[in-house]
Amino acid sequence: MRRDVDRVRNLGYTVDAEPGQGGGYALRRGQALPALSLDKEEALAVNLALTGATGHVANAEVVSRALAKIDDILPPAARLKARELRASTDVSRVSTSVDPQVLADCADAARRRRRLRFSYVDRHGALTERWVEPHQVSCRGRVWYLAAYDVAREAWRSFRLDRMADVRVGDWNFHRRADADEALESLREPMPLGAYKHRVVIHAESAAEDAPEYMRWGSSELREIEPGVCEFITGADSPQQASEWLILLPCEFTVIEDSEVRVAVAALGEKLLRAAGSAPSEP
Repeated sequence: MRRDVDRVRNLGYTVDAEPGQGGGYALRRGQALPALSLDKEEALAVNLALTGATGHVANAEVVSRALAKIDDILPPAARLKARELRASTDVSRVSTSVDPQVLADCADAARRRRRLRFSYVDRHGALTERWVEPHQVSCRGRVWYLAAYDVAREAWRSFRLDRMADVRVGDWNFHRRADADEALESLREPMPLGAYKHRVVIHAESAAEDAPEYMRWGSSELREIEPGVCEFITGADSPQQASEWLILLPCEFTVIEDSEVRVAVAALGEKLLRAAGSAPSEP
């Protein structure tokens, strides 16, 4: 009984206790336990799920109404945590998988303006330790990012949350920098194609207006070169990764550049043929 009462109190409800014969526990007048009770971690998970669902729902008002209903049944501590998380995040599309604790720590540090330390593997595979002033967590395309000022490098940087590890929220408070607004806006710009190791060029048998939405993301170019055929130009750091997402295209296509990407696509094609029990045809 005491453990159950402690759990209710930890959720933020007031339980009065009266000792002795005829005493007992009573929920304070004016409070009523809802049908659903969530602690902070559960409330965080539900809010993350609904916030991420914004990219799936055409009418964002539906998600807002659902979040408002969940807020109404949350105890005070969990409700505050959920609202703080939403205030510190900017979601525009569906994200890839990310550790909820990493996301929560980044959002919390940005809200409280606490410096953040973490291990980071960059796009070239280099592992470094970072000490940053976090400003905003956002989801662009299918990836979660942290926009922050890198203290050691004295420069603004954008970090992918799925490449972070050992995230620690520090006790050091920082003041918002004068150039924060301009820097955050520039960090939203897509990465230039020249920053990638490999230039990927394909000719797809599709009109430009019929091309999938993911062929229109920031770091890419899409143009129709003849009726029913468009040229798609993008970049990749790994030919293998490029081949894996190229096979998801719903139309026929030809890889024009670069040679390493063409080799990776051919190797993946042979692997799929073997998996289907077929041998590649002789040239």
